[in-house]
Amino acid sequence: MNPIYHQLDFGITCIDTEHMRKDFVAAYLIEDEGRAAFVDTGCYLSVPTLLATLDAKNIKRENVDYILLTHIHLDHAGGAGELIKYLPNATVYVHEYGAAHLIDPSKLRAGVIGVYGELFFKQFLGDLIPTPEDKVVIAKDGDVITLGNRTLKFIDTPGHARHHVCIWDEKSQGLFSGDTLGVSYREFDTDQGELIFPPTTPVQFDPEVWKDTIRHLMSFKPKYAYLTHFNRIEFTSQSADMLIQHIDGFVEIAKTLENQNNRHKAIKQKLLAYLLEIATKHGVILDETQQIKLFKGDLEICAQGLGVWLDRN
Repeated sequence: MNPIYHQLDFGITCIDTEHMRKDFVAAYLIEDEGRAAFVDTGCYLSVPTLLATLDAKNIKRENVDYILLTHIHLDHAGGAGELIKYLPNATVYVHEYGAAHLIDPSKLRAGVIGVYGELFFKQFLGDLIPTPEDKVVIAKDGDVITLGNRTLKFIDTPGHARHHVCIWDEKSQGLFSGDTLGVSYREFDTDQGELIFPPTTPVQFDPEVWKDTIRHLMSFKPKYAYLTHFNRIEFTSQSADMLIQHIDGFVEIAKTLENQNNRHKAIKQKLLAYLLEIATKHGVILDETQQIKLFKGDLEICAQGLGVWLDRN
């Protein structure tokens, strides 16, 4: 296997897990003084790519100390139970609200199959296996771990999901942000910079909490966000303002369609129109068919999450 990865500076590699399509879901490999850590794993089907990346970079599997999970959504953590089998010295760090679902993923499995069906689960996720309890460590807010000569700090970051943490890397002055600092695909980059929008995934989307989390993260004065979707971007106060603006925009769409017949379809259509509009204002020159294809992977789950939020509130 020839893995696809992007070598960044500061000993960080962005690995394309090739989930659904290229340049959609990243995992990261951090190296320092001969030691290594993965941040997120992609799904079960991504594990061969992660292991092939180690091989391509001549990193021994016993030199991987950590699997650091931003949260337990399956495009981020679905491969943890499989990956840990090949890393004899690694432990898995996860938010306390996600740990039980790693150890016994039966509810996660049932939930995904219930929404997307058995065929989708097998075709795009593959499997979901337990992570041994003795390999799981709770990542609490403020906890610091050492990898080689660098320190990595966990930050509790609710809003996208209650079981979400971000990881502050002092060496790069960057945040491994999972989904908390939004989604930004490189195809939408223009001379105005990166286009960023929120993944309002079910079931714990909370817009006001999320906005507070973004403001808290900006107190670290990050230079970079290492996004799962997709790759590293420079993250400025303008980036944070854009993300907050679009959280509000998504919420406004949901509120206006709360009592609409076939609400889910209506929200989905309005979200697409909103995304196409902000892409145009951002100077994106891809034709509409290409844009729709790129937005498609997020539309369904964003609409679902907004619907769950409406019902909860």
